[in-house]
Amino acid sequence: MISGTNGLLGAADGAFILQKTKRIDNKGILNIVGRDQQNQKIYLEFDREKCLWKFIKMETELCKEPLDPIVKMVGEIVTKNKSDWIGTASELADLLPKEISPNALTRRLNVNAERLLEEFSIYYQTSRTRTGRQIKLTLMKK
Repeated sequence: MISGTNGLLGAADGAFILQKTKRIDNKGILNIVGRDQQNQKIYLEFDREKCLWKFIKMETELCKEPLDPIVKMVGEIVTKNKSDWIGTASELADLLPKEISPNALTRRLNVNAERLLEEFSIYYQTSRTRTGRQIKLTLMKK
């Protein structure tokens, strides 16, 4: 919806686009897209009396993106060992069968932390120590 040579979305990391089928229509669809968030569609209805948009439903399945293969590999490593994992991004990258830089791995885990929790029940967190950054992957009990 936002395209062309004007570069309207060029500097933004994401966008919320409210679209109505007719100009005078009370119903609209809020499309949410972005680099660090999952694409979503939210159906809304405008209450003219209160001047307020009301939530109708959310369509997540159609916009749900497939799981990042790197994140899937990380999830499988932790669930296979059935224990928590603590270490640096370099150490975790060395465990993966596919070659990836530690910075790229950390970036992908940051973006997909929620999916890692949903799909594999693994809580992802990072911290800074005296020696550098550390990743902790905690396998949650179901």
